[in-house]
Amino acid sequence: MNASQGVSSDSPSRPCGVSHVAVVTADLDGFRAFYEKTIGLETMMVLGAGPGHARQAIVVAGHAVLHVVELPGYDPAAHGLTATMFERGRLDHLGFAVGDVVALMAARDRLLDVGASSGDIRRLGPMLSVRFRDPEGGEGELNCLDPDYDPSAIRAEDEIVDPDWFERTTRVLRVDSPCKRSRS
Repeated sequence: MNASQGVSSDSPSRPCGVSHVAVVTADLDGFRAFYEKTIGLETMMVLGAGPGHARQAIVVAGHAVLHVVELPGYDPAAHGLTATMFERGRLDHLGFAVGDVVALMAARDRLLDVGASSGDIRRLGPMLSVRFRDPEGGEGELNCLDPDYDPSAIRAEDEIVDPDWFERTTRVLRVDSPCKRSRS
């Protein structure tokens, strides 16, 4: 198969999900404190610095994995990056799913308590979303399925490529997702 032929949808070599998102931080302990205590993520492992690699952590939210690498003194502004949306570098922001509106409201309250969000909850298609900024200026969103969303209310300028888009979106944001299950 050449590159122009593409990969068939039933190919075992086709990706079936995102394995991780790599994030750089100047302060691994501060990153972990914010994302654990305020956002509710869990750290699975912290790797000490060693030959050829910096200190790093594996942080999870359900099935989403962040590979966080500490580069002391890292300053995105020194590389011409700004805090403006879509000018923040190749990774613009992180989005995490929460199980439902009650969980979204509780997370919003934690974000407000630490001054990391305006607390505004916005409708984004089938999702409700609250934005936040972590202590290093990284942007993020917490999202849940909007129980009042009507999937037939598609805008004329939107193109539906996958007729099962709403079902698939619901699976990602569903109430019985890993976000609602406790660790065993």
